Amino acid sequence: MTRWLWIWFILILSIPVVPRGGLPGASSRSTRGVAPAVATAAAESRWGGPLAEVIGGLDWVTGHQTSAAELEGKVVLVEFWAFECVNCKRSQPAMHALVKRYRESDVRVVSIHTPELPRERDPGNVTRAVTTAGIDYPVALDPEGKAWTAFQNRYWPCLYVLDGAGRVRYKHIGELHEGSPGWNDLTRRIDLVRAASKPAPSRQG
Repeated sequence: MTRWLWIWFILILSIPVVPRGGLPGASSRSTRGVAPAVATAAAESRWGGPLAEVIGGLDWVTGHQTSAAELEGKVVLVEFWAFECVNCKRSQPAMHALVKRYRESDVRVVSIHTPELPRERDPGNVTRAVTTAGIDYPVALDPEGKAWTAFQNRYWPCLYVLDGAGRVRYKHIGELHEGSPGWNDLTRRIDLVRAASKPAPSRQG
């Protein structure tokens, strides 16, 4: 009997022990194996900031839409305005000039119409104002002031420069006129944000 007990004891000791992580080189379906892929996917979507918070809930003037997918990674110039605002009307030639200046670049212009007066809340009136002004860039309707609140904005007109990650990098308050000091400062800031947003050239040794 003692002999058989020794034989069983030797057999048990000879059974290989598999570590908890599995055999070397084998794949695992544990959550520890899936987590890095999830973290990588989350890291790839870097666009945030005030516009990213609200863009999915905004309505747009027909024919003047955009989306988060089209803006992510771009330098975005956001304009707050209202069509009855005199200062906004005076700034429209400069806005057209900005669109022309950056049309073939990585800069996107987005206009957000936040009403102040009752008649400015009518989407039809906004559409007619956009057509009359010859605006050919995206125009969002913000009747409840959600975008206005997200940016903590207080002025008509007001311009915000967003970098490729959606962060506010510069703010211009009030009228804008081509060739003015405000214009020169704004375009300089846009160009600086563009340069900073471009990936650094790879070094070849």
